Amino acid sequence: MNGLTRSRVAIAVLAMLIVGVLAFLATRSSNRVATEAAPETTTTTTSTTAAPTSTASTTITPTTIASTTTTTSSSTPARQVVIDPAVREEQSEQLARQLAELEARRAAELAEEAAENEEDEPDAAPPTTAPPAGPAPVQISRPSCAAGLAAPVSTRAPFTGKTASIHPQIPAVVVKVSNNSSASRRALVGLDQADIVFEERIEASATRFFSVYHSSLPANVGPVRSGRTTDIQITENLNRPVFAYSGSNQGVARQLKFAADNNLLIPFINTDRAPFARDGRYSAPDNLFVDPTSLAACGGASNPTAVFSYGAPSSTTAQPASSVSLQARSPYRFDWNGSAWVRSQSGTPHVTRTGAALDPDNVVVMFAKTVQSQIDSSSVDTQTVGSGEAWIFRNGTITVGAWRRDRGHEPYTLTDANGTNVRLKAGQTWVVLAPAGTASWN
Repeated sequence: MNGLTRSRVAIAVLAMLIVGVLAFLATRSSNRVATEAAPETTTTTTSTTAAPTSTASTTITPTTIASTTTTTSSSTPARQVVIDPAVREEQSEQLARQLAELEARRAAELAEEAAENEEDEPDAAPPTTAPPAGPAPVQISRPSCAAGLAAPVSTRAPFTGKTASIHPQIPAVVVKVSNNSSASRRALVGLDQADIVFEERIEASATRFFSVYHSSLPANVGPVRSGRTTDIQITENLNRPVFAYSGSNQGVARQLKFAADNNLLIPFINTDRAPFARDGRYSAPDNLFVDPTSLAACGGASNPTAVFSYGAPSSTTAQPASSVSLQARSPYRFDWNGSAWVRSQSGTPHVTRTGAALDPDNVVVMFAKTVQSQIDSSSVDTQTVGSGEAWIFRNGTITVGAWRRDRGHEPYTLTDANGTNVRLKAGQTWVVLAPAGTASWN
C-alpha cells in the first residue's frame, strides 16, 4: 500500500468514528434526559477508544474519544439530570471542526506527496508506441558575453573523433539532464546532439544524464536538473568545462565551489535568466532549459582534448552482440539496428520531444565502484578514477575488457581481455556508469 492509499484509509477510518459519535450525541439529544446513579451505589465501566494513527509520513493523533456506561442499583432512587442542549451542540460543532481541519491538513499533504511522486516514483506501464513530437524548444535570449563567439572552423572533434565545424577556443559544455520520470522524458530536448553522454546513478536506482557538448551546440537542452558529487570526477579530464545545472544541496554546492576554485570546472547555476529559461508549457521541475552556445561563449577560452581513443576496430576479442540491457528504476537497453545502438526505456523507444532518437555509435558500460554519498544519505557516488570491468559495444560487437584512469586529468584507457587498447567508432558515445551485476547482453 503506498503513502497516498494509507493516508486515504486513515481519513476514512477517523471520519467513520467521528460520524458515529455525532450519531450518538444526536440520540442523546432526542431523549434530552440522562440517568445518573448516586455515587455510593454506582458501578461504572469506562472504555476508551482512540482513532487509529496514520501510517503516513506525518503522524496525526486525533483527540481521544471516551464513552461511559453507567449502571444504577435498584435499591437507590435515581436522580434525573437534564443535559444542556447548548453543550451537546458545542460538542457536535467541535467534532465537526476537528474532522474539517484533519481533512484540510491531509489534503495539503496528499498534494505535496503527489508532486513528489510525479518526480520520483517509477513510471506506469509504458505506451506501446513512441510519443508524438512535442512543442518546439523555447526561445532563449543570449547574454552580452555570447556576442564575441568566433566563427566555426573545420577541425577534428576531440569528443567524437569526427571532423566538425567548431568554434575555436570554446570549452566543453556539460548540462545535467533529467531522467527521473516520464514527464521529464516528454520534455527532453537536445540530448541527441551531445558528443558524450555519461549515464550516472542517483537515488532510488534512478539515472541522470551528464551530457557533454562541443562539436555541436543545440539551441536548447533540458530539462536541466541538479548537480551531484559524482559529476566532479567526470569533469576532471574535460579541461575546465562549463558545468550547467539547476542547483544542488548545500554539501554538493560546497564541493562544486571547491572544484571551481581549483580550476576543475566553471559552474553555471540556474538563475531563471539567460542563458537559462523556463518553458511554461511544462511543469516544474521539468521546465528548465539552457542554451549551450551561450554557455560556450561565456565560459572562457579552452582547448579540450580527447578522453577516448577513436579509429578502426582494434579489439582482438570482439564477438557479435545485438543488445545490452541495464537494470535501474526504469530499466533501459540499447539494441543494434545495423548502424547504431538504439536506446529504449521502460519498453518504449527513447526519443526527444522533437522525435530525434537516442542512438549512439558506441556504448561503453563501465562497471565502477558505487558508494553511499557522504553528503546525501539517499544518493550514491560513482568513482570514475581507478579501474574496473568494461563492456565496449561498437559495430554490432561486444568487447569484454577493462577501463582504467589512474588520475583525474587523464583520459580513459579501454582494453580487451588480451590487454590490447580498444578504439571506439568515430561518433557519439554513451557511457553507462553501472554497479556490478546490473547489466546483461545478447
